[in-house]
Amino acid sequence: MARHKLGRDSSRVMLRERRLQRGLLSALGLVLAACQGEAPPSGGKGGSNGTAPSASSGTSTVGGVGGGSSAGSSPVVAGGSQGGSVNGGSSSGGVASAVGGGSASGAAGASTTGGAGSSASGAGGSSGSGGAAGGQAGSAGANGGGSGGTANVPMCKGTPTTLKDAGACSDRLIGTAIAANHLNDSSYTTTAKEFNYATPENEMKWDSIEPSQGNFNFAPGDQVVNFAKSNGMKVKGHTLVWRYSVPSWVSNIGSADALRSAMVNHITQVMNHYKAGGTVVAWDVVNEAWENDGTKFWDTPFSSKLGMGFVDDAFKAARAADANAKLYYNDYRADGMNAKANAIYNMVKGMVERGVPIDGVGLQVHTGTPNAPSTPDDILQNMQRIAALGLEIVISEMDVHVCDGLTAQQQKQYYHDVVAACVKVPKCTAITFWGASDKYSWVKDFNETNCAGKNPSACLWDDNWMKKSAYDGVMDALVGK
Repeated sequence: MARHKLGRDSSRVMLRERRLQRGLLSALGLVLAACQGEAPPSGGKGGSNGTAPSASSGTSTVGGVGGGSSAGSSPVVAGGSQGGSVNGGSSSGGVASAVGGGSASGAAGASTTGGAGSSASGAGGSSGSGGAAGGQAGSAGANGGGSGGTANVPMCKGTPTTLKDAGACSDRLIGTAIAANHLNDSSYTTTAKEFNYATPENEMKWDSIEPSQGNFNFAPGDQVVNFAKSNGMKVKGHTLVWRYSVPSWVSNIGSADALRSAMVNHITQVMNHYKAGGTVVAWDVVNEAWENDGTKFWDTPFSSKLGMGFVDDAFKAARAADANAKLYYNDYRADGMNAKANAIYNMVKGMVERGVPIDGVGLQVHTGTPNAPSTPDDILQNMQRIAALGLEIVISEMDVHVCDGLTAQQQKQYYHDVVAACVKVPKCTAITFWGASDKYSWVKDFNETNCAGKNPSACLWDDNWMKKSAYDGVMDALVGK
């Protein structure tokens, strides 16, 4: 009896071993097939409607699109997590590659360098319901998804030696504000070459570029654009419509129709001037429309005569002028989760739903009195909900002054953590620091800080063009440290 039982047990062991061998050979075959180009490549594009193809059964291969098992069984290949996925996307236990990921509600494949089910620049796989991103690189969008993004694990080629090279590890533009009147300073121009994205500090504001109606002065803006172009930098124009830097002739326009016509003409002429050549790739179309408590717009000629609809009008005019430029709404004290951030989120959500041509939101991160710091977690949460609308996010104007008692280490940590939040969000595509050196920082002349008699020390380089520890914090975040 014992001999018969031992024989049956041995047979069962041998059968299990043969099955295990067949399973291992099958898995090896899948990997070899993927290497030979027979399986969908990593970061394959999504379906025609912006979502990744789905599959009700099967196993996911390395970076394959869809192919999750509804039964919950899937080999762990190249860092995939345990569990199966539903409808080709990762659920809470679904398959997600080490640097890919799926949306929280499914419909996304894995990707090494793109967002969920997307290439780095192609149409992204996302949740059709506009759910929040899941995994490490999933992106979601309303109505079937926005463009693909970069995975949040930076992939560097070698050791970056400049901020722009570090940003390239995760396909992010790294920028600085450029002032034309400092371009004769060799230290200024040398430091500016650390960046690949430029924002004119004042040269494209309304009173500078159209001081009298119909008379345009493009020379200062052209200086910034030409410097950027000669150094391989892209430019974000700043800004088309703002409550400040408005010439008196605009404020004196009497009728709503005449003001709207002047605004549309200003936007059209300025964007037409800069759209040739491919250097100016984006615009802050409307800047700082909301009051700080988020209850209403600032009282300006635009809001008082045109109502809140002037924002839609401005974006429509901008898209008519340039079909390819990225169009952003930009504001401050709205980087984290607060009433003003909520108001802006609801505004841009409504714009998306109405089909107004907006591409993203600029989050200014001017930190220190009078701007209370947002926690990095709140900034991340705000970025994620904007991304879920299918919109891009850019950190548009960052500096962190120390006049509130911040130590150099605390400043370094805050810079690091905010930049790291951006790197975690595929739709956060650019980070701009509002000036490189303390020598020319606008904060020195800003009288609402508590910096009286103290150096704000808000930037990444000091007054003598030496890199500060804050620079190291940014570099670490960009390369995933």
